[in-house]
Amino acid sequence: MYHSKFEQPRNENNTIVVALLTARMSSNAGGLSVAVQELAHGLDDFSDIETHVLGTQDPFDSSVATSWGPQVQGFTVFGPASLQWAPAMALALDRLAPDIIDVQGLWTWTSRISLKHWRCHRKPYVISPHGMLDPWARRNSAWKKSLFAAFVETEHLTNARCLRATAEMEASHFREMHLRAPIAIVPNAVSISVLQPRPVRQRMQALFLSRIHPKKGLDLLLKAWAKVEDEHPEWDLVIAGIDENGHETELKKQAERLSLDRVTFFGPVHGAAKEALYRRSDLFILPTHAENFGLVIAEALAQEVPVITTTNAPWSGLVDKRCGWWIPLNPKQLASTMAHAMTLPREELQAMGARGRVWIEADFSPEQVSAKMREVYLWCTGRMKRPDHVYE
Repeated sequence: MYHSKFEQPRNENNTIVVALLTARMSSNAGGLSVAVQELAHGLDDFSDIETHVLGTQDPFDSSVATSWGPQVQGFTVFGPASLQWAPAMALALDRLAPDIIDVQGLWTWTSRISLKHWRCHRKPYVISPHGMLDPWARRNSAWKKSLFAAFVETEHLTNARCLRATAEMEASHFREMHLRAPIAIVPNAVSISVLQPRPVRQRMQALFLSRIHPKKGLDLLLKAWAKVEDEHPEWDLVIAGIDENGHETELKKQAERLSLDRVTFFGPVHGAAKEALYRRSDLFILPTHAENFGLVIAEALAQEVPVITTTNAPWSGLVDKRCGWWIPLNPKQLASTMAHAMTLPREELQAMGARGRVWIEADFSPEQVSAKMREVYLWCTGRMKRPDHVYE
């Protein structure tokens, strides 16, 4: 039962009501779906935090939304899917009357709802852009974003009590845009599941798992694979993920032109099937053009798979922790790095992956991430001093 802001306050025991405001509560939402769920369920472990998730429903399966948090409200979208206009969400947010809002992602109607709520009630809000302010992302559909910024997003970003960056690289993008709000640097959480036994395999497997989107550099991966495939006949390449805007069809045609024999397009994969796919893999490759965090990198390491990714993702620790390669986005260097990794014995690759899991357990657990975000919310609502991970 939700109470109006005009009724008796619920915070007699100093509980803070947090609303995570998001769009596209769907398994097709990519890393956002994992990040929001892990945060919501992690916050639920604290007795002084009452967490609610408000978001738009997957039009094909509204039941997916129920897993997004301890208390979830899903809303039907009307009009263009890109805008995610769900008029009932604003009324529900007013009824909930949260102490603080955390907006997950940008460039949809949820930003408009958050801004309007702030204008009416002057309650603080946090914005977690999840890479949507990266230079590459801003250039994508730039004219639409410029129009939305003029009417909504610029004012929304300007009046945020705090911006959350998942890494220093993302924080630098905020400052490049001259955003002056304090910045909390808090990584996304990674679920640390019990490892399943590795299957016995004769062949070796390289894996890409993410959205099938031009941003991810898959065209470069196929070109690099063409250079190493004949030299490493014991290796296969698997490309898994959700196809966006028909990009997978383009890649299949490219693989055919390159006469690639051992490339499999696996399709979408989730849950236990995704973990099993990681466990069947010896090397993870993400030749990305831009990542604010790169949740799949953390997931691969949590499943003991060493990683090759680019300096466009904030994962320099791959080198420091000796669990992967962090290279410029250069086709020649990508091919040479893959060739080197594919010459290593399976045991050495597994040792690298094991070091990666230790790192993820130490720095990216849901318990640690939710504890840091709890401190951000307490500070934003005037209940504690500024945490060390918030920079003004």
